[in-house]
Amino acid sequence: MLELFGRKKARKRLNAALRGSDPPSFPQGVLDLMRLLRDPDADTGRIAETLAWDPGLVVRVLKMVNSAAFGLSSKVDCVRHAVTVMGRSRLEQLVLGVAVKDNLPKAPARGFEAARFWHAAFFRASVARAIAGAIHPVDQERSFTGALLQDMAVPLLAHACPDDYGEVLEEWHGSEKTELHVLEKSAFGWSHDEIGGHLAVDWELPESLTRLIGVHHQDEVGDRELPPALRLVAVHRETHREHGTEAMIEEGRAYGLEPDWIRSVVQTSDEHAFELAQVL
Repeated sequence: MLELFGRKKARKRLNAALRGSDPPSFPQGVLDLMRLLRDPDADTGRIAETLAWDPGLVVRVLKMVNSAAFGLSSKVDCVRHAVTVMGRSRLEQLVLGVAVKDNLPKAPARGFEAARFWHAAFFRASVARAIAGAIHPVDQERSFTGALLQDMAVPLLAHACPDDYGEVLEEWHGSEKTELHVLEKSAFGWSHDEIGGHLAVDWELPESLTRLIGVHHQDEVGDRELPPALRLVAVHRETHREHGTEAMIEEGRAYGLEPDWIRSVVQTSDEHAFELAQVL
């Protein structure tokens, strides 16, 4: 089980995994905005003013909110409206998703292609949101963001260790059944979920989200700590996707999810993933 470290210890673990490379710094403006969104005394005007300092972030958050993936009945056209319609917690999840994507490497590396990686991330997020809506609605937005960011350490590792980590990625992509975290454990003694958890601590992401990222491949963690939607979508792969879908269907039976329903969600989520990739 992941132990949540303080920032100093998290940074030490990250540096070791990244072979001495420092992880990118999370934008201070986003950290300030997240603190405001969690502050019950901060009014909507102050939140909107802080977010407005990053017009690019505003545009992408609003595009993401208004995408078909979120299914809102009315168009959200400004930050104030977004806070009112969505609530602070949900808006924070979207800001985090956009900001993290901006902060991760985009250049190709051995075994890593940004377009393929992010399509898989958006797909998992959309599927997780649908599954959570069906069996644990209270975790719907947290499941979306957790699924979107659960593999966020992979691009950093691919660029920091292009030879040996790239070899592991290529082996994973080349096999239908081998799981990435199993290969990582064998090769390095750690897995990307653990490293992602340390990265989330270093970036001061919400503790509940940090936990989801850091334990999504740990079988001993119960459903109360890791919502079923995140457990199910963790089996999805960037390649050999059909195998991932069948694995999700098989595991979904334990939660009463019908195979045809999951296949329908997969098809819709693939369309949503493409749209979100275009938006962001």
